[in-house]
Amino acid sequence: MFTIISISDSDKHRQSVVQEYTKRLWKSVKILDLKPSKNGNTQQIISADTENIISHLQKFSDTKKILLSKEWKQLDTLVLHKFLTNQNIVFIIWWPYGLDEKKLTPYIDEKISFGAITLPHGLAKVTLLEQLYRIGTIEQGKSYHY
Repeated sequence: MFTIISISDSDKHRQSVVQEYTKRLWKSVKILDLKPSKNGNTQQIISADTENIISHLQKFSDTKKILLSKEWKQLDTLVLHKFLTNQNIVFIIWWPYGLDEKKLTPYIDEKISFGAITLPHGLAKVTLLEQLYRIGTIEQGKSYHY
């Protein structure tokens, strides 16, 4: 089972793609979209959003927690498949203000990247869903290139 926790104002313009991948992945993925804090200065918003993420992560005791960021370990699809096999995973997608990494680190098991490019957060979610779909096709013995 995969859970994606994402902080974003809106993904309306990508909603149809997210819905399509969610349908293809059926019950193997759950998306939890959190609204960003709007109160205070940037540091207060980062702190509030980090605490919000932590409160949700604490609900996943036997689950590997992976933070997505452009600065971390890059995995191709086949390596990602092996990395995720037979595990319950929670993915965390940052939002533009970021999160407090010092507070978050004790709750995170891994940090991975889709590359050095910066993706809008909604597009990072679509990219993650697409990779999870490809992993599903690999597990079914299908080629993930059509």
